[in-house]
Amino acid sequence: MNTDVPTAAEIFGAESSLMDGPREFQRIDEGSYRLGIRHLGIEFTVDRLRRKWDELVGELTVRCQLAGARTHDGVLSVGDFNLSTQRSREDRARYLATRANAKDLDWGGLLEEFVQRVLAAERTGQPAVSLRTLPRPSVDDTVEIDGVPMVDRHPIILFGDGGAAKSYLALYLAGQMAMRGVRPALFDWELSGEDHRERLERLFGPEMPEIQYVRCTRPLVDEADRLRRIVREEEIGYAFYDSVAFASDGPPEAAEVAARYFQAVRQIGVGSCHVAHVTKAQDGDQRPFGSAFWHNGARATWNVKLGDTLPGSNQITIGLYNRKSNLSGLRPAVAFEIAFDAERTSFRPVQVADVAELASVLPLRQRIQHLLRGGARTIAAIADELDAKPDTVKKTLDRHRTVFARIIDTPDGIHRYGISELRRVK
Repeated sequence: MNTDVPTAAEIFGAESSLMDGPREFQRIDEGSYRLGIRHLGIEFTVDRLRRKWDELVGELTVRCQLAGARTHDGVLSVGDFNLSTQRSREDRARYLATRANAKDLDWGGLLEEFVQRVLAAERTGQPAVSLRTLPRPSVDDTVEIDGVPMVDRHPIILFGDGGAAKSYLALYLAGQMAMRGVRPALFDWELSGEDHRERLERLFGPEMPEIQYVRCTRPLVDEADRLRRIVREEEIGYAFYDSVAFASDGPPEAAEVAARYFQAVRQIGVGSCHVAHVTKAQDGDQRPFGSAFWHNGARATWNVKLGDTLPGSNQITIGLYNRKSNLSGLRPAVAFEIAFDAERTSFRPVQVADVAELASVLPLRQRIQHLLRGGARTIAAIADELDAKPDTVKKTLDRHRTVFARIIDTPDGIHRYGISELRRVK
């Protein structure tokens, strides 16, 4: 107990100016405020603010260092509190006075001051700002890992069929981010901490990077307050959510479910990567399973595909295809070869175009571009090697003349095509 903090009797017998000492009121984050009265050793904090039947309700925590106060770990009281009704303030003030053995202290006045400050801050909200005064995004806002950009402040989605190693990929990306100086967290609804710990050591060895792990059992909208506190207290810079289906508070097909999910993500803060599944529709590899709002709500989506795997092989290959990107143009597809050895699991970036079953999903332009890096070819040769129609190949070459160069280097004048950056057009 801090002996420098006055007792209730000392406060009551002192000059009234003691009650008028300095206050420290601050907005901790969205839906959370604190009022500190240091000379009294009292602190009010309200968290989880939400509207309930047009009344503002939150979780009120009161800390007290007064001698004789009945506290637990310095907390005098914690519980839901209706900030909008006078009756709830009067009842809580009487309770605080009893718990603090300080009935002569003006608890009603202190609580009223805190409530009025919170209500005023909520009514005012965050002030409008001129966009001209805001800083431009910088290269530090994006951490790129093997061709996959992880964007600060915004959500992205990795979606694919079961068995495509999406959770392993998310853990690999989290470890890589930690090695680049970003403090990541893994919010998990599927496996367990022990499972992820084993995978992390297999990926990075005994000196594995630090990742904050949080086991979640309720829908994200119900976990949001806890996760927001963890992000704030642990200084998390990026979060991975595994997975959307288990974290939803209803059927993923419902638009309102996706809307509530992304509202919770915004409340938690920091950039984030979310693991999801594919739809059963014919174009299921174009967007995540469920409502179109999953695709629309993310700033970028990546489809994860599993390449053909030989029976008994300890290797798989996955391809990542950028289906949406709000903050830049669509990124080129990337691929990883994943080897599961006795003690280690290794990720090795490979060229998508070198893996036949993954290359077939690439746009024809990218497939032609990869092929021509091995040397110039005729339209007929390109069509034959890529199993495409010659007319479609010709249209693609003509449409991308800044990428492909027409070369006449044979005696009979047959046109061949190469890469513009490798050879000038003749």
